[in-house]
Amino acid sequence: MIKREIIDSTILLHDLNDRDKEFLSENLEIQKFKRGDYIFHHMDEANFMYIMKSGAMKISMDLSDGREQILYIYRKEDFVGGLNLLTADKYVYNGIALTESEVIKISKQIYNDLLIHNENFLREMLIQSFLRIRKSEELIDRLCVINGDMKVAKGLIDLVHMSGKREPDGSFLISPHMNRTELGSYTGLARETVTRKLSYFEDMGYIELLPKGAIRILDMDSLRDLTI
Repeated sequence: MIKREIIDSTILLHDLNDRDKEFLSENLEIQKFKRGDYIFHHMDEANFMYIMKSGAMKISMDLSDGREQILYIYRKEDFVGGLNLLTADKYVYNGIALTESEVIKISKQIYNDLLIHNENFLREMLIQSFLRIRKSEELIDRLCVINGDMKVAKGLIDLVHMSGKREPDGSFLISPHMNRTELGSYTGLARETVTRKLSYFEDMGYIELLPKGAIRILDMDSLRDLTI
């Protein structure tokens, strides 16, 4: 019953017919991951499609100098692996739990025997894939800029859009899902540079650095001005 409720509440799956939902609920796997656990590795065989049920997953690659580059952060309802199963390709990047997370795992067999023949599933996957192309354009914009202030400002604005919580006073609270090293990996900067830029933003009154890595955005307009 719990798995059926999960299917009904998951955008990619809720339009399946009752028979397919019943079959899927009997074969669905839900796995819990702790922060830092690998959900999949670069060049692993693609045996599952993953849909985020809760928490957050970072999609990253290892650069030639050994640094990690975070490309995307996936949260509830985001999926990864559908194209890999469709093309019988390996995973290109690493998928790592950024927080304690629950992930819906759909096997290659269920994907090929059931989901790939469902028009509603394919339509929703296509819509989300096009939205991801737009995110790719934002990724290029975020990583190609040279100015450090602009990189950090863009990164903070992205995090607000992804997971920021608007406070009663109009500020935005970013929960401490990423440490400074990971924020550097996300923005394409060294940890020391990120720390220095955040301190500068705090001195300017744009943000407030809170305990345990949380950040409060006090002046969103000023951050946006830095990205122009």
